[in-house]
Amino acid sequence: MPKSTARVAGGGALIAATATPLVAATATAYDPPPPAKPMPAQPAELATGVPAAEVTQYLLTRDDPRPDLRLFIWQPTSPPPAAGYPVIYMLDGDTVFESLTDTAASVQDSRRPGAVIVGIGYDIDASLRQAARSYDYTPPSPGADSPVGAPRDPDAVGKTLPGGGADRFLDTLETRIKPFVAAHYPIDANDQTLYGHSYGGLFALHVLLTQPNAFTRYVAASPSFWWNGRYLLQTIARASISANGAARRLTIMVGHDVAPPERPDNTKAVTQQLSQRSDWVVDMVEFPGLTHADMLSASIAGALHDR
Repeated sequence: MPKSTARVAGGGALIAATATPLVAATATAYDPPPPAKPMPAQPAELATGVPAAEVTQYLLTRDDPRPDLRLFIWQPTSPPPAAGYPVIYMLDGDTVFESLTDTAASVQDSRRPGAVIVGIGYDIDASLRQAARSYDYTPPSPGADSPVGAPRDPDAVGKTLPGGGADRFLDTLETRIKPFVAAHYPIDANDQTLYGHSYGGLFALHVLLTQPNAFTRYVAASPSFWWNGRYLLQTIARASISANGAARRLTIMVGHDVAPPERPDNTKAVTQQLSQRSDWVVDMVEFPGLTHADMLSASIAGALHDR
């Protein structure tokens, strides 16, 4: 079958009618590239996978210098519920689907999720993705263009990659990606999850704190609380409690925490602080001994298993 990709164009959700690879009118099955390094295995008890042949890709262009996005979408093969399938939007979509398709190929009894999965990745070389996600996933804040800190030393003088584009990225998600998914897949608009790992976890928490009604459930795996002088902790401290709408559900996932218990960005301490809110249902899921990198595959499986 010839490879082609559907384009999500313009201000809404449209399918372009060209025949050029990567900009074609029909979608293509997922053809995962060889990984730069082996993906950590998902926990056997949670192993969740989808066949690569059932994954469809779409190209979403952006009319600014930011790199174009690539969507990876999988729909369950069982008939949808009356209200539609739940949908889970997963950042770092390229890596997410690498984990899901590898698991399906290697573990015969890997679970099939009961939700539409929308992986949001980038249409650029893997070596450039870190800079793109560092901008898109981190909140606007003073000094975000040259944020202070590093994972192993939040008080480091050294600078990390420019950030601050989270609100622009959320706008793209809300005004272009969500409408496209709703128009082409039978989903339940009242059962939508946002998942992110590392900077993606930071993004999920930023959305929950600033636009809580954007999703019904949030999953933040190994969130980068250290980013830009622990800016998110300031947002948590001043965020108001919403009196409107249903309670939002937040799941924080953590492995080996790089922040010791006495530091304010320790995951358990932050989770306990968030748990005090009456408008959220907050859970913490631990994966003892897993490193920050190992947590990616583990949290993918955990997020999809806990539906």
